[in-house]
Amino acid sequence: MKQKTPLLIIGLALVVGFCLFSLGCNEQIKVSAIETPASTIKSDNPVLKVFIENSGSMDGYMCDGSQLKDAIFDYVSDLNRYTHKTELFYINSQIIPYQGNITSYIKTLNPASFQQAGGNRSNTDLGEIIDQVLQTVNDTTVSIFVSDCILDLPASDSKRFLTNCQILIKSAVINTQKRVPDLGVEILKLSSDFNGKYFYQDNSYEILTDVKRPYYIWIFGNKNYLAKLNSEVPLSLLDNYGLEGVVVFSNQSAVPFEISSQGTGQTITASNGKYNVRIKADMRATLQPDAAVRDYSNYSFNSSAIKISDIKPIVDKHSNFTHYIDFSIPSNTHIVQENLIFNTPEIPSWVGASNDITGKEITQNLEKTTGIQSLIQGVADAYKGETTASKMKFNVKKK
Repeated sequence: MKQKTPLLIIGLALVVGFCLFSLGCNEQIKVSAIETPASTIKSDNPVLKVFIENSGSMDGYMCDGSQLKDAIFDYVSDLNRYTHKTELFYINSQIIPYQGNITSYIKTLNPASFQQAGGNRSNTDLGEIIDQVLQTVNDTTVSIFVSDCILDLPASDSKRFLTNCQILIKSAVINTQKRVPDLGVEILKLSSDFNGKYFYQDNSYEILTDVKRPYYIWIFGNKNYLAKLNSEVPLSLLDNYGLEGVVVFSNQSAVPFEISSQGTGQTITASNGKYNVRIKADMRATLQPDAAVRDYSNYSFNSSAIKISDIKPIVDKHSNFTHYIDFSIPSNTHIVQENLIFNTPEIPSWVGASNDITGKEITQNLEKTTGIQSLIQGVADAYKGETTASKMKFNVKKK
């Protein structure tokens, strides 16, 4: 027995020492939200206005089997369930109201009806068209604009033209923000069958047969109505119709969230030298697509020692939250208050990859759109001060 006592003491000392070193035996913290904002997502229904550009360059998308027509028909029909009313228009140099229902609106999408609708179909100024659409937006009206978004570059000084168009878009968005402080903008790139004429700057054209060409859906409105519509009719619905990319712009949003251990309680015991924490957050008000929400690089903490370990969607349809965000706090880190910051994502790479600055050789640039980057950058410039999409503030208290 006398020989075993020192071994017992040494063993106990090692266990105690290990516990003190790792703080993993019974060291605990309690986490709690500093602010738990209520959801700002609207419960009532907005007015929806839909504008399809009917310029000559859009005729090729009106072929039989066009994914564009199917996408707009399906998407707008579903949105119509959650709107106070839906109004339909053509647009080019002017806004042209359509008298009829959604079914006839889509069924009559063809070059003949486009021409019959009128307006200037030969030369359209996209900056002015987008400005016209934005002027229809208010706090209770969401407007959708569908176009190939091809800019008609001048024969000379195209760089200056693109810069001026970018500035015009920025100005139009800023003016709308003054009327609608919570203005949100969603821009979707899709592709569709195209059979028809592609027009060049000199009014010459090339006939394209059985090709795919990009087009864009722009959605403008109070972000809290956009979040409602996205909840009811997810943009992922358009995956079946050639959705290739989404870029979103809005101001900072209050995100409802709960914080706890990865179980259910707010008291967390250290494990392997760290506290494992889970936030359940409702990210809908940010408008950001799931890929952006799940991108670790879009998040930061005040303390660089805290690391995100996982972000995943919540599949329970009855949950008030959309995502789990799991992270770990080293047990030797002293934290009293902390922020989980969801930073505004960078403009996705598809925007630059989709851009053409020449307006020439369409057969070599079928997947690109002349000037699209300038249009989207104009919107981004209007939101350049919005670097934070949301903040989740919480306390950390040692027990």
